[in-house]
Amino acid sequence: MSSAENYLHTTHRTVTWFVKASDRTELQLAAPFQRNPVWTTQQKAYLIDTILQGLPVPELYMVDEVNNEGTEHHTVVDGQQRIRACLEFLQNKYRLQGDEIDSQWKGLYFEKLTGDQKQLIYGYKFVVRILPKMSDVDLRKIFARLNRNVVALNEQELRNATYWGEFITGIQKIAEEDFWSEFGLFTANDHRRMIDHEYISELAIAYLHGAQNKKDKLDDYYQLYEETFEAKDSLIKEFSKTASEIQQLIGNKPTRWRKKSDFYTLFLALSDYSPEFPWPSDTRKQFAEAITEFGDQVTAFLTLDEPAGHVDEQVRHYAAAVSRAASDKQSRVIRTTALRNAIGLSRRRVPL
Repeated sequence: MSSAENYLHTTHRTVTWFVKASDRTELQLAAPFQRNPVWTTQQKAYLIDTILQGLPVPELYMVDEVNNEGTEHHTVVDGQQRIRACLEFLQNKYRLQGDEIDSQWKGLYFEKLTGDQKQLIYGYKFVVRILPKMSDVDLRKIFARLNRNVVALNEQELRNATYWGEFITGIQKIAEEDFWSEFGLFTANDHRRMIDHEYISELAIAYLHGAQNKKDKLDDYYQLYEETFEAKDSLIKEFSKTASEIQQLIGNKPTRWRKKSDFYTLFLALSDYSPEFPWPSDTRKQFAEAITEFGDQVTAFLTLDEPAGHVDEQVRHYAAAVSRAASDKQSRVIRTTALRNAIGLSRRRVPL
């Protein structure tokens, strides 16, 4: 048999097979080259929902071994989280929850399912590709190839694959607004690789908790708000109102406020006032002129080697904070304070 043929053997194994193998301690799920378990409860529930509906899931990769005493050992090379999800559900460690779960069994633990539903889970057949016995080094190579045959996911794509809760669905809803494509803040590649979702997440965390370091603790907040996020509807509403007001203030003018670092500052400075939006026309005109003038002064200061005449202190502060370490928390705080002072926005909403 050629080496290529060694990888062509597939079989079917039921959930019951995995339960029995686990009970006999013949099943190895925590292979040293695999990721730690990272599936959320909703992801696990979605897999069980898929099984109950009899739909296919990706095949598993395993290595089977037997010693000279007839003891079997089965290593899951790829698919440990799918098997863990099944075993944990059978042990009543989580219930079926999430927006996409079928109403027939939504909210139920395994013990509350009907006999027929339990039978569907026990009898579900996974497609398993059996790999030949090989060294740990070769197993690592196989596992690496399985995970490199697709485009590597960036951090935000991994978040979107990991989290399913109200916070991330709120971010997705905000990202669908026409404003983001019309304002020109993101490139086509940004949209394609979810850089826009990541950036909007940063804005959302800043709105809720104040300015942060770039991407710092984003995953912590995603985890914090995975199970419950009661501010979802209000966040979407206030984002929409703030974005709409910015569009009115900036219009179609080419301006530095269309750059990500500057927009972050403008959005954070104005979002405090979202309950008042839309502003009356005279108020909007006043702030539009102040924002435009301040932005032009900052650009001029950064462009000229030796600016002529007196330069406003707030312009100096802002320019220094945007030209160096622009995504650091301190730089963001300095810029937001400078902008507020320059255009006359002194009130500060206490972060939630």
